[in-house]
Amino acid sequence: MVARERLAGNVPGVGYARVETGAGTISRVRVEGEERAGEPILSPGLVDIQLNGFAGIDFSGPKLEPGDAVSVLPHLWRTGVTSFCPTLITNTRPALLRNFRVLDEARRTDQRFARSVPCYHLEGPYLSPEGSRGVHDPSLMRPPDWEEFQELQQAAGGRIGIVTLAPEWPGALEFIARACRAGVVVALGHTDALPHQIHAAVDAGARLATHLGNGCPQLIDRHQNPLWAQLTRDELSASMICDTYHLPAELVKTIFRMKGPGRSILITDAMYVTGMPPGRYPVIGTEIELLPEGKVIKADGACLGGSALSMDCAVARFMRLSGATLQDALHAATTAPAALLGRPGVCARIAEGEPANLLRSRPGTDSLAVEQTWLEGEEAYCAGR
Repeated sequence: MVARERLAGNVPGVGYARVETGAGTISRVRVEGEERAGEPILSPGLVDIQLNGFAGIDFSGPKLEPGDAVSVLPHLWRTGVTSFCPTLITNTRPALLRNFRVLDEARRTDQRFARSVPCYHLEGPYLSPEGSRGVHDPSLMRPPDWEEFQELQQAAGGRIGIVTLAPEWPGALEFIARACRAGVVVALGHTDALPHQIHAAVDAGARLATHLGNGCPQLIDRHQNPLWAQLTRDELSASMICDTYHLPAELVKTIFRMKGPGRSILITDAMYVTGMPPGRYPVIGTEIELLPEGKVIKADGACLGGSALSMDCAVARFMRLSGATLQDALHAATTAPAALLGRPGVCARIAEGEPANLLRSRPGTDSLAVEQTWLEGEEAYCAGR
């Protein structure tokens, strides 16, 4: 562990600051006035709470091994990510158990992976098999089962921190309440719920709308649909996939205006094809296609199939789509997801005592230009080195 590191840059909304790190944390922050033109941006490392895979590694893949999971780290550091939630999608119970054990083994055997992964995200199998199912296999979907979830949680070493479900399933409200009492963030997604079912789920403790505006049918009732209820409940944060394919600018602006920077969260929902050549690739029970322009669709063209987005691009594209400032965009990629997770080891702000997971970058039109990434004060990536 690096004993002491001195960094400097513009902290958006704060000013030009010099930051010292030691023993894995930020030990001192000294603001020296207003932001300086031409200087790089200094921020917490980016946080992605929904990552299905990256650079050829599928966290839900049947052949995933601990070394595979660890191998994504350098690719993520290049994009400014220092904390992420490996996400397992709808699958059989044995397959989910196996891959949670693999991820837990990766945490035990590699300290860098453990420091980068505060928890896991389970997206399914408790989703709607109807029009909102997306690329998930409807034959594997089932009602929320607390006994099954406890078994999965044990396999995961107690680190399933987010579970996305459809609240219209029988028994969903009791499941939500129990999960919340156990410290798990319950998210609503891939749901055909009516407004009263959304409200009941929020009253039971749900705190997140997973990729709001996606994971819903192509055609919905103009009033009796899950979107308006999720937008209006202040208890719900909303995650967004801002790759320019999943959401139009009008909807990104609407979500951001309703949720504000404190409850707007940027995610990638990236599939393992991110960074790979265009073509068709298998996922559980189906096939997806990565198009030359970077769009990911289900191979039959029925719907989108996740994304090939990275967080450095998500920040810049969110600014372009929403009109948000760099300060607000970085907040949505760092402070807001960190607050939602409430887990140690995730840097939420440039402040004394925070983990020294840091990013130095320069804003660009389509992505942040990542110059350096630090994980607990250790340089994890440096452009050109």
